[in-house]
Amino acid sequence: MRLIKKIDNLGRVVVPKGYRMMLGLQPGDPLDIEFDDGRLTISPHRDGCAFCGASEAVHHFLDKKICPDCLRRIKNLP
Repeated sequence: MRLIKKIDNLGRVVVPKGYRMMLGLQPGDPLDIEFDDGRLTISPHRDGCAFCGASEAVHHFLDKKICPDCLRRIKNLP
């Protein structure tokens, strides 16, 4: 679904309540904002790998998360 929203004088955009409900977003929740190929993408923040940002199958090490690929690459360092 596409909506047209205006940016207010402080640079804010309101995320419609229906979208917030579908995503389970609450006031104060962190969001990821990415710019790629002329587009802004806003999505719920998911903690990911400390090195590459991958969010699937991460392992916890001390206070960091690390994905299997980065873990393998670290193990192969000289």
